[in-house]
Amino acid sequence: MTAPGTLSSDLAYVRDLAEAGQNAPLLGGRFLVMWGGLVSLAYVGHFLIASGAFGLTPSAYGIMWLGFGLAGGIGQFLLVSALRGKPGGASTGNRVQGVLWTTSGIFLFVYFAGLMARVFFTGEGIEGFYWSVPMVLGLYGIGQFVTGAVTGSSALKFAGFAAFAGVLAATFLTGTEYIWLVGAASAFTAVFIPGLLMMRAEPSETV
Repeated sequence: MTAPGTLSSDLAYVRDLAEAGQNAPLLGGRFLVMWGGLVSLAYVGHFLIASGAFGLTPSAYGIMWLGFGLAGGIGQFLLVSALRGKPGGASTGNRVQGVLWTTSGIFLFVYFAGLMARVFFTGEGIEGFYWSVPMVLGLYGIGQFVTGAVTGSSALKFAGFAAFAGVLAATFLTGTEYIWLVGAASAFTAVFIPGLLMMRAEPSETV
């Protein structure tokens, strides 16, 4: 039979482990920095092409977004590889963040695959790209706010609200080229900057 003192010590040890895992720093900052930066640049680039800056032709859209996809795919692979072995990956906050962003990524892939197929086969549906901006910002807002609520991070909750404010502005401006600037500013504020702050809080060594 286990002695009361030993049982109490075991329970305290388990509780300490659980609290340490719950409070482990979030490890997704590098992903937010990469995707927030890429999306911000891509949206600004889309606005410049649409406004006729530098004499760019519509063919530049395809080149730019293809480059965006390649850079994002390669960067995602490299970051996932670099993340292996980082402490705290099994914490509740990190698991929730991972599931949220992975699910959002799958949803966006399916959406754009269907949209591009429609445009390719019918020549219609260009408006779907405009509507994608508030949709993307909405996913950012959900991801940041839910992660902030789970981890108790006021900064991530604020980032979520910032993304939702971007949804409001982008929806109002849908159909105009200014929607891309709203998307760029929102992605930078709600994704890129919080990512930098998260990276500063990441552990450098396994403890």
